[in-house]
Order: sequence, then structure tokens, then C-alpha cells
Amino acid sequence: MKIAIIGKGRVATHLTQALASAGHDIVMCGGRKRIQAVPTDAEVVILSIKDDAIARVASEFANSNALILHTSGSVSIDAIPSEHRGVMYPMQTFSMERAVDFRHIPLFLEASSEEDMNTLSRLAASISDTQMPMSSGQRKTLHLAAVLCCNFVNHLFELSHDVMAEQGIPFKILFPLIEETFAKIHTMTPHEAQTGPALRWDENVMQWHMAMLHDPRHREIYRLLSESIRVTHTRKKCKQ
Repeated sequence: MKIAIIGKGRVATHLTQALASAGHDIVMCGGRKRIQAVPTDAEVVILSIKDDAIARVASEFANSNALILHTSGSVSIDAIPSEHRGVMYPMQTFSMERAVDFRHIPLFLEASSEEDMNTLSRLAASISDTQMPMSSGQRKTLHLAAVLCCNFVNHLFELSHDVMAEQGIPFKILFPLIEETFAKIHTMTPHEAQTGPALRWDENVMQWHMAMLHDPRHREIYRLLSESIRVTHTRKKCKQ
């Protein structure tokens, strides 16, 4: 397909590489602040831009005959006013410095008609082995879960890294623990896999830990997460 891509960020960069490798004719049309001319014969226009810019940029294609897509996990398909519209959300964390294999990235799809879904499905299948139809409401829930288990967890990795660095301890010492933590949830629920002082409600250990955290915001994170673990497990135990 002839595809115009608007966007210069991490998702746009990796998506462009995957589509080009799959043999599509790709035309880069700038970013959200300066859109270059989009070819009139483009079959698909992909808006891989910041969420708060999608509606504004999409309005410029209201009368286009192309299939207009965005790649956001949290923005409704209705942000696109075109007759032919859709969403192709790649659920993955992207960094410029690290290559990804798009064939292993699930794509969550939504389209305005059966015909547009067929086109979108063919496009998605050309770069990924996993495609799944999903409504805007379901996709917002998925995006929330993705933020919790990826972005927030990575921030906790950063806090752990900084705590270790203060004592000159290599962060990689934690890798076996991190790997086992993720390995367990392939065979156990996260609830079953939970361990640690908050589960036991070992107040002495938790107080020592919080005292070691210099930033009051980090102490609050520790406190809130500990309380959440305790409350969640208490509630579920009561329901059993």
C-alpha cells in the first residue's frame, strides 16, 4: 500500500521501519507541528503523534478518501472525522535506542466499517503476527493496564537503580530477581505471586525502608504501594 505517515517520535519511527520492511511505499509527511504535503494517491494516512494533537491534525483530512488511522491507546476512533477511519494501536514500549521486532508486537484494531477493517487487517498482518479487534473503550482500559505494568514498573526500576547507585552496588545484581518476578506471572496470577514485607505487614522493615528513602515523594510511593498490597490481599482473602 502507499502509506503517508505523520509523526517523528518513537512509535512513528519503529512503525515506519516495519512498514517499509514489509514492502509498503512509505511517504514521510513531517510531524504534528509542520505537516508536509500528503500524496493524493495515498491509500492510508497514519497519524502517529501526541494524543492531544490527533483531533486537530485529523480534521485536516475530513474529506480524504484515504483510510485515516491513529496509533494511540487512549484516544477514541471518533477523534477522526473522516468517513474512512480506524485505529492501529501497537501495545509495546518503544525507545529510539533499541530495535524491536514488530512481528511480536500485538496490534489492536478498530475501524469505521467492515471494508475499512478488512484493509486495516491486511495492513496489520503484513507487519505483525497478532491482530485483535478492540473497541475504543476496551483499548482505553488496555492502555491503563499497560501504563501500570510497564511505565510505572519501569519507574520503580529507576528508583531501585538510584538506591543501589548510592551505595555503589551494580543494578544488574537485581536482574535474577526481576526475571523471576516476570517469569512467575506466566504460571501464576500476580495475586498468587505477591511476596514481601507489605504482604506480611512487617512494619519494622517498612519503616526502615522508608527512612532510607531521602525524597519524601519516594517515601509516599513506598507507603501507598505497601498499603495497596495489604488492602488488596485482605479484601480478596475476605471474599474467599
